[in-house]
Amino acid sequence: MIVISIVAVLLVTGASALIAGGAGMAMVASLDKDLPDVTQFETLEYSQPSVVYDNGSNCKNGRQDCKELARFFSERRELVEFADIPKLVLDSTTVTEDRTFWENEGVDLMATLSALAQDVSGGSDRGGGSTITQQLVRARLLPKDLVADPDRIYERKAKEIIQSYKLTQAYPGEEGKERIIAAYLNQIFYGHNAYGIKAAAKAYFGAELKCRPDKLASGDCKELTIAQAAMLAGLPQSPSVYDPYRYATKGEYLDNGKLKKSDYVVRNCSAANAPDPCTELVIVTRRNFIIDALANGYGRWTKITPEEAEKAKAEPIVLRGDIPVRFNAPHFVWAMKGQLDTILADREPAETGGYKIYTTLDWKAQSIGERYCRAAAEFTQLSYTNYLKQLRAFSIPSYERSKWLDFLRGKNIRNCALVAIDYRTGNVIAYVGSANYYGKNSKRMDPKYDVIQGYRQPGSAWKPIVYATAIDNKAITAGSVILDVTTPFGTGWDPKNAGLDERGPVLARKALQYSLNIPAIRVMDRVTPATVGQYAARAGISFLTGRKGMTLAGLAGAIGTVETRMLDLVSAYGSFGNDGFVTKPRFILKITRDVVQTDGTIKTETIYEAPDPDRQKFITPQAAWIMSDILKGNTNPADNIYWGPKFRLDNGPGGSYRIAGLKTGTTNDIRDLSAYGLLPMSTNKKDPSIALGVWMGNSDHSQPTLGGNPLFASDGPAQVWHSFLQQYMKGKPAPDFDRPSKGLVLRSIDAFTGGKPGPWTKQQVQEWFIAGTEPGARGAVDTARDNMYVRECGTWMIDQVKVENAGAPSSWKAAVRDWMSRARRGTGVASRVFGTVTKYLEARSSWGGQMVPNGPCVTPPPSIDPNASPDPNATPGPDKTPKPTIKPDKTPKPTPKPTPKPTKKPAKP
Repeated sequence: MIVISIVAVLLVTGASALIAGGAGMAMVASLDKDLPDVTQFETLEYSQPSVVYDNGSNCKNGRQDCKELARFFSERRELVEFADIPKLVLDSTTVTEDRTFWENEGVDLMATLSALAQDVSGGSDRGGGSTITQQLVRARLLPKDLVADPDRIYERKAKEIIQSYKLTQAYPGEEGKERIIAAYLNQIFYGHNAYGIKAAAKAYFGAELKCRPDKLASGDCKELTIAQAAMLAGLPQSPSVYDPYRYATKGEYLDNGKLKKSDYVVRNCSAANAPDPCTELVIVTRRNFIIDALANGYGRWTKITPEEAEKAKAEPIVLRGDIPVRFNAPHFVWAMKGQLDTILADREPAETGGYKIYTTLDWKAQSIGERYCRAAAEFTQLSYTNYLKQLRAFSIPSYERSKWLDFLRGKNIRNCALVAIDYRTGNVIAYVGSANYYGKNSKRMDPKYDVIQGYRQPGSAWKPIVYATAIDNKAITAGSVILDVTTPFGTGWDPKNAGLDERGPVLARKALQYSLNIPAIRVMDRVTPATVGQYAARAGISFLTGRKGMTLAGLAGAIGTVETRMLDLVSAYGSFGNDGFVTKPRFILKITRDVVQTDGTIKTETIYEAPDPDRQKFITPQAAWIMSDILKGNTNPADNIYWGPKFRLDNGPGGSYRIAGLKTGTTNDIRDLSAYGLLPMSTNKKDPSIALGVWMGNSDHSQPTLGGNPLFASDGPAQVWHSFLQQYMKGKPAPDFDRPSKGLVLRSIDAFTGGKPGPWTKQQVQEWFIAGTEPGARGAVDTARDNMYVRECGTWMIDQVKVENAGAPSSWKAAVRDWMSRARRGTGVASRVFGTVTKYLEARSSWGGQMVPNGPCVTPPPSIDPNASPDPNATPGPDKTPKPTIKPDKTPKPTPKPTPKPTKKPAKP
């Protein structure tokens, strides 16, 4: 009872008189012990949500119009300064909670005595009689254990009174009152998980405290009405009892004479369409009480007439609705959260820290990526009417529908992922982890699973990594002759090209451009799986089977059978335009935080800024440029008659041609389809230097429905890849890949063997080499190819066996001799063992000469390849492009898993 007596004495005597007196000081000192310093009340941290934004490239008004992606919170709260609080809100609050606020010393003597009398007589403490200052003190300037302990109510009340008086004395006058009420309105709980008046206005009415004039005029923003401000002011006394959502029902309401419907209408007996009879709800009664108080002149600034009061009471009570938390770019947000938590490891967590996180995401790029992924994997599954409706709604051009989207209808490919990075900085600018994060879940489509972070077989899209390793390691050059001849690479394993065709001697450049499987395996044999695995680690690529995944896969790893992550592979592709450096992907550019200063103002502090890009060397600049020079042929009709016309980009300035490197990948049984590529480094640092990857397939790895038609990555993900770049890069500068000034040489070579031209040469091509590796140089990579031509049967003939490594198994050489024997009879000649057929390289009608015979010289009959161009140097035009029946980018499924040690019998996978 001693504490109750102290409280009573404090109230009867007056806090100022007691604290000033000698006897009172001893009494107060015992209560004042260990209480927080009242001058820190504004700098004590609020629990605030953290807001995630895009990179701000599309902001129109500083940071105010940045695209908001997400909020992390345990409490909904947004800080607001006193200057931004409308006078209507201030008056509605004081007439409800503390009518003497602007004059009292922090305590209302009579109100608190009345509340104390009720408590002593058996009532419970509900905060009745507490001033705004006392409520603020209770929330911010008393120990939490004291406030939470029901057995220490009177001790808490005494300390609350002392702290309230001290706070008022520390912040005197008008300015002090402004700072106290601003802190109160930022602190107080309004129910519905809304802390602070700004969050409450949004949670209940979707309104702002103060709109910019242009936003208000355009209708893009609405401010609180008198009725809404009064209703919010009535909530803090008992947020759960007065929560209007408790009373909201689905119904109709009149809005400017028009009848409308909403799921959240609160009954209002003063409204024009109120039921009869009508019993007023407690929350409406409390709101009306506050409106009357304003009309009766209790507000300091707000003066409303009786007519305005009646109009406010009759205003329909329509709530915003309990909108579920919904992120923009949700897969990106969750991927970014991992980096965010690491950065904030020694700070307050994102859910309470009140951070503003500015990310690398470009909302324009993200929107385009989401649009085309949904069109390809989601809209194509709809009825034809709804399919067309969605394409129109998402502004998909009609030519895209006829060009490729119609073909995907009925194929049951239901998922898609896309990721784009700026390979110069590592900034992730678009990140679509599934076709629709908020879509329906099914076996074929798991919308919440992030494919970008998962592991999938890249198929032929892996081949550039193998070739890049081999060129950098000087195991091959872009001009190396690689045999496209079906070979038993392991017991029971004789992989084939998708078209079951064999082109014989093919230069490495063309072997990669046309995605030939057998040459890729031969390149892997030259450079070894272990070396490719080591280079992959340098590029930051991880495997599902661990660091030794490529070694365990053996030669089969050359054709993309080892599962990798999209983000890793896209980053590695970026190295081809970045002097051979892989830049580590990043998601966050800057983190700031609003901090209340000692003068009550809010200052923005920067707590993190992204450091310089984290780069690691993958290959030399010379090898990187050669790779980009090869891959850009796949979007150039002059270089690749299959995909060049289909994926050419003409969206540079004035519709000019844009150079781009591309590689597709289709795995066995068409379970994973992908497309990866890059653009040359941007000449304007404000524009991203893009590396882009797209995947399509089903979440459960099920096969698509073919319906008798072949399906390849060029039909789906490569089209998404092309459409994304066509839209996003439209009108921007279109540079070429920047060739290193040193370390490269251009040489004329034999077009069929890659060796130095000689009297046997029928056609020459020019090729780029890392200096010292070209034919005839001291460090020439290939020497055997100079001996491929032999003088037999009165002419120059080709002996392909000389291309094989000296240590190649005899079975490999036997397969080459068999092909040569068949090639002497022309194209279309089938192997009795493998079922494959001889064929010329695309746009050619020769292998450069006759093959060396196994027996006596016999002149074979002439043959005609229906797919060959009559002129070896000719480039078919758009209307004359040979149309293959099967496209050679499909990765067959290897049955064995060859080991790198030829002495042991290869194991099966």
